[in-house]
Amino acid sequence: MRTLIGLVVFVAVVFAGLLAAGMIQNRLLWTEPPGAAQRIRTYLNTHVAQTVEGSPFPELRPRHYEHIRPPELLGSVQQAIAKLPSWRVVEQDPAHGALHAVVTTALWRFQDDVHVRVEPDDATDGAVLLIRAESRVGKGDLGANTRHLLDLYAQLDATLPPPPTAAYKTPPARTTPLF
Repeated sequence: MRTLIGLVVFVAVVFAGLLAAGMIQNRLLWTEPPGAAQRIRTYLNTHVAQTVEGSPFPELRPRHYEHIRPPELLGSVQQAIAKLPSWRVVEQDPAHGALHAVVTTALWRFQDDVHVRVEPDDATDGAVLLIRAESRVGKGDLGANTRHLLDLYAQLDATLPPPPTAAYKTPPARTTPLF
């Protein structure tokens, strides 16, 4: 009986360590609102990261680029995606300001879908960047889809300055896979 309990405890500790390592590897914004506890709950229970106005997660608010026309912003997004390892554009619809990219994770080779839409922003005479990243497998993504958004933002920030409405400093993109 003691051996069985010891084995269960060992497996639980290893599992918890793997979950923690996965979240640490994604280099997420733990100190930003809404706080680490809410972030952990979210990353363990959802497999989608989507930009939404008023999101409690600052990095999940749409970016409003003043004085940048939607076609120009979409072109910059395409260039940024081309520079990201393990990203590939699988579908484009420039007429509607949309594209679909697939990100292949390094270790397990999971494929995550990233949908980008660029819309005109009449209030600023510019464009709004909307992104939805979703894992094809699993219930929780350990923050991987949020990391996909952050990687895209970091690569985009190298070409275009981040808009003043970005309420956080974008961490650097993960340009080399962990494994």
